[in-house]
Amino acid sequence: MSSYKQIVGIYLAAGHSSRMGTCKLSLPLAGYPLGTMALKEIVQSKINSLIIVTKDIQTSWLRSVESVLTSSVHWENIICLQAHLGQSYSLKIGIQRAIQIGADSVVIFLADQPFITSHMIDHLIQQSKKEKDFVAAFDGEHIKPPILFHQKAFPYLLSISGDQGARSLLKKGVLKGLNVLVDPAKLIDIDTKEHYENIQKRYNEVII
Repeated sequence: MSSYKQIVGIYLAAGHSSRMGTCKLSLPLAGYPLGTMALKEIVQSKINSLIIVTKDIQTSWLRSVESVLTSSVHWENIICLQAHLGQSYSLKIGIQRAIQIGADSVVIFLADQPFITSHMIDHLIQQSKKEKDFVAAFDGEHIKPPILFHQKAFPYLLSISGDQGARSLLKKGVLKGLNVLVDPAKLIDIDTKEHYENIQKRYNEVII
């Protein structure tokens, strides 16, 4: 059972989709904007609050799911004006806000991972213990978000710089944690146009 009382999700959605060439979070997938698919699962999980970090306020994909968010969990959208300088800026502004609202743990999500599930998130939360600094999803080869971090890890997360994400911290070995094996297909992140088209085709074939 989880040791945490105030679990805040941080949804990193401030990337510039440079490898995609267009805003990938607005692209359609299974009838929804790609960026909203994980959100629909996150709000059904055991997190207490959700912080969505974007690079501007003109996020049509986010507006399309606002009613679902509002009826499910306390949430807020914060803008990272320095997002163009690297992912660490979005991560740190999310951590800082989570601290302000009393988080004793956070779960880091990437908006371009459309196939994560509420069951996966809850399993990570259930595996969390006070003696562990983090609990991370693991695809059999690599650690990937979602990653849950306990309060002790917050100063380390705030020290990350440039385009590094939370995973860079884990590679340094300064934190003690647990990796939880997850179906690799659920942890896919979509980066390029070709990758998106392949995923869209496979997804449509499964639906049919």
